[in-house]
Amino acid sequence: MQTKIKSQESKIRVVVLGNATKPRVGEESGNLARLIADSPGLSLVAVDLSADSDLRDLPADVAVVLGGDGTVLHTARRMEDRPIPVLGVNLGRLGFLADLTPGDFANRVGDLADRRYTVENLMTIACVHTTAAGESREMRGLNDAVLRAAPPFHLVEIGLSIDGESVMTYRGDGLIIASPVGSTAHSLSAGGPILPQSAHMFVVTPLCAHTLTQRPLVDSAHKHYEITLLGDDPSSILVVDGQVQAPLARGDRVSIRRGRTPFPMVRLPGHSFYRTLRDKLGWGTTPIFDF
Repeated sequence: MQTKIKSQESKIRVVVLGNATKPRVGEESGNLARLIADSPGLSLVAVDLSADSDLRDLPADVAVVLGGDGTVLHTARRMEDRPIPVLGVNLGRLGFLADLTPGDFANRVGDLADRRYTVENLMTIACVHTTAAGESREMRGLNDAVLRAAPPFHLVEIGLSIDGESVMTYRGDGLIIASPVGSTAHSLSAGGPILPQSAHMFVVTPLCAHTLTQRPLVDSAHKHYEITLLGDDPSSILVVDGQVQAPLARGDRVSIRRGRTPFPMVRLPGHSFYRTLRDKLGWGTTPIFDF
């Protein structure tokens, strides 16, 4: 879902976020801060380059996040259920969520100042890990929840139920449950389908399933997904967005639902999901072979 920003007279309050331990973040944050401060329609309220500050109540209208997609994912988790719209500026490699370069931002800052943008509300993931002893931990994600084998890396056996109905037992290296945004991340690498980011669906993708018949499953985000560890040697780990980890033991359950609050991303004029697929992932292009 996209929400059109209405014209207002007051300046847009902007905060610059990033991780100062990452290369170039310190230098580029200064450049971005000057561009924002010098723009008549914008007001720079803060620059926060720490990795663990509380981002739940930022006194700003837009957060410019400097880094790669991992920094955007980390920012989404730190904002929890009180996010403000985020504009990603890429200093990493791929830049699927953070799809502007610093040069792009410099050329497009006028669009932001003149409110020529939309806000796209991306579906989030609420993941709850419950141990066999009944202890629970909730984790917020934007991309995916992955249950995979841990050392000594034996095959794992995973049961999946949807809305209380037993659906499938997977035996292999693991299982991915991804949001539409996460469909172009780990799930895509494992052979999963591409979902439009505005969809309200989950994609369930097995990792190296030990059978020829198991294929990815796409189903509604309005449903409740639960995965459990089966088998005699279930050494495995739960990984959310590639950043948060929790070891799993036999009898543990992982519950996955659509998150209560979507994550708002700023889209400047000309943004196209299909163009991003072509430019960032080489979608639909002819492979070039150099013999």
